[in-house]
Amino acid sequence: MCRRPWFPTISLLAAVLIPLAFIAQAGSATKTSTFGFMVHEQGIRLVVNTETAAWKKKPNFLPLVIFIGNSTLSSASVLTLNRYCFSLTDPIGQIHSLCTLKEIQDRKNYGFVEVANDYTFIQQSIEAGPDVQSFNGLSLQPGTCFFTNVRGQPSMIRDQVQIRPNGFTTALLYFANPAGRAKGTYKLTYTDPTTKASVTVPFEIAWK
Repeated sequence: MCRRPWFPTISLLAAVLIPLAFIAQAGSATKTSTFGFMVHEQGIRLVVNTETAAWKKKPNFLPLVIFIGNSTLSSASVLTLNRYCFSLTDPIGQIHSLCTLKEIQDRKNYGFVEVANDYTFIQQSIEAGPDVQSFNGLSLQPGTCFFTNVRGQPSMIRDQVQIRPNGFTTALLYFANPAGRAKGTYKLTYTDPTTKASVTVPFEIAWK
């Protein structure tokens, strides 16, 4: 379990105000910010933020920030997160599983320095941003970690997570991206390994 979560408290996040007019429809996903896309189905609320990825000049791997919440009312209903419940479909139709930690920290592929830089960018520009407003009314469960940060927090893997009813968490995910800086639609899919409930968020990346 991460000893000091890199996520701010929900009260701090909720202090960020966003005009309701900023929320618009983008295909079958709701646009929650300039780089954020949300789908809310089957009691699963999933936001994908692409800002970290958008600045990559040679994006062989995509860093995606997700916010995922459990909006069910049943006290017996939980969402389970692990390394196998996420997949990414790229614009050329290839489906990718979540990268392994060893794969993403290999400097020949991506490198731990790049991971650390991504976490710095996230902390400065995303984790206090408007996407979290989509989770008002839900309680933050901090500490979910699929990829560690060699220069700070999160420093320990926590990739077996259960999200209680009315809770949400956030995490950094990496996927291989042979499509490069392709235009078109990506799709992030989450499937609960227990209930098999599934949500897919279509999104585009506004490359910088």
